[in-house]
Amino acid sequence: MNSKIKFVLFALLLYAAPAMAQDYVVQVSGFVCEFCALGVSKKVSKLDFVDRTRYDNGLIMDSQNQTVTIAVKEGETLDRASLVEAVESAGYKVESIAAHSLDGERAMVDS
Repeated sequence: MNSKIKFVLFALLLYAAPAMAQDYVVQVSGFVCEFCALGVSKKVSKLDFVDRTRYDNGLIMDSQNQTVTIAVKEGETLDRASLVEAVESAGYKVESIAAHSLDGERAMVDS
């Protein structure tokens, strides 16, 4: 198969593929135990943009690394202000937010 046909087929596959929802990894200072995870989880999972059908109610809580992975609904965007407010209302602080792509790459959104 010549390279032009391969390129066209690849482009068509990319165009036809459904848009994938985005994940974000949030560094939360002071979040060090399962009790901390419960408080943060209750607040963050209630946010409108969280895809509660993925992970554990839309979140992966990692107290060892002090991170929260958030599944964002397809077609939605992460609302930074609401996220920070939710984390702070649980008694913790957002240190950074990184977008997490399907291929495992991270891009800093905020720090």
